[in-house]
Amino acid sequence: MRYSFTLSAMATCLLLANTQVSAQQKLTTAYAITSSEKGNFNWTDVKQIDFTTGTVTRSIFDSKQPNFTVYNARTGKEIKAVTTQNGATPNVTVPVASLSAACAYDQRHNRLYYAPLFTNQLRYLDLGEQVPKLYYFENENFTPAADLNNEANHITRMVIAADGNGYALSNDANHLIRFTTGRKPVITDLGALQDDANNGERSIHAKTTGWGGDMIADAADNLYVISAYRQVFKVNIQTRLASWVAEIQGLPATFTTNGAVVDNDGDLIVSSANTAEAYYKVDMHSWLATRIDIKGTVFNASDLANGNLAFANDKPVISLINRAIIRNDKISMYPNPVATSWVNVNFNGKESGRYTIQLVDLTGKIISEKIAMVNGTQSVPVFLKAGLAKGAYMIKVLSNSKKAVFTDKLMVE
Repeated sequence: MRYSFTLSAMATCLLLANTQVSAQQKLTTAYAITSSEKGNFNWTDVKQIDFTTGTVTRSIFDSKQPNFTVYNARTGKEIKAVTTQNGATPNVTVPVASLSAACAYDQRHNRLYYAPLFTNQLRYLDLGEQVPKLYYFENENFTPAADLNNEANHITRMVIAADGNGYALSNDANHLIRFTTGRKPVITDLGALQDDANNGERSIHAKTTGWGGDMIADAADNLYVISAYRQVFKVNIQTRLASWVAEIQGLPATFTTNGAVVDNDGDLIVSSANTAEAYYKVDMHSWLATRIDIKGTVFNASDLANGNLAFANDKPVISLINRAIIRNDKISMYPNPVATSWVNVNFNGKESGRYTIQLVDLTGKIISEKIAMVNGTQSVPVFLKAGLAKGAYMIKVLSNSKKAVFTDKLMVE
């Protein structure tokens, strides 16, 4: 296999985590699934990296350190390593496997989702724990692919979109996988992407133009595939139509675009798994890349992830989708995404009282409002208007004093 362009686009995951403003520059740190040293292609460690200097600021997961625990993502029960004649099961003993394919940062739950190659399994790392805790969707196929050794079937792109759901894409773009991140996760194969008629020879399915790389999401519920070959495709989630946008210019000839995130200024940051030479910043209007001034080499990074959305500054009315989610362990909603005419808001032992439930669009406009008299544990149906456009909305629950006690993103299909 040609790992330098496809499987090399698959392992290291950086996510922008916090920003500090100084008089000289805006510092951006990142989490990374990377190797133990620069230029090494055995990506099994998770580190926090400063994008402005390229230095490691914190070690999150060290593959040489056995102090970690693995759990079943559905049940929460610990998964024990099974010892056979050939030794302990690597599925548990090496949770961040070499050549992990893709990752995505779930800002709402502070998790890093990822999908190792050759296992066909979704996993995530709890970033809020000092001692690493990893969760597997054990005995569940992430994709319907039967041949895990076939390079075309490997999951190499992943992102959390504006609707709050995760999306993962196979190398050949024949499987766009959606996974929800709430209490009852649902994994769905949405099917193959379709090439726009204007794409010409730049197909999202072609190995020389569309394989490898990474995905980012914009504020209007679109995905952008940045392939390993510098090609940019915009993907409509609802129609799964992939439209070629541009080829990134200004990169060295040996630099493959294997990782991509949006920084705090709204620019694209790209990394290469092929070289430890540098990171590059890309203007997403001109698609021109410039080198980030870092002395020496950097940790080569194959797949990046953060919570920032592309083109958020271009569409101020979309800013609602970026507002903080108000979590409440006594209130939840289901289903999400919703394809029916209603969604249930569940009050799980919340104190009795009068609550206002609102359905709000991305501009902040109230689409519908309902008064609910809650007496202990109960489920309140919120009916969606006929003809409501597909896309992202917000569900808000207000107390009797009009204080927001719960907000969450709702995707209408």
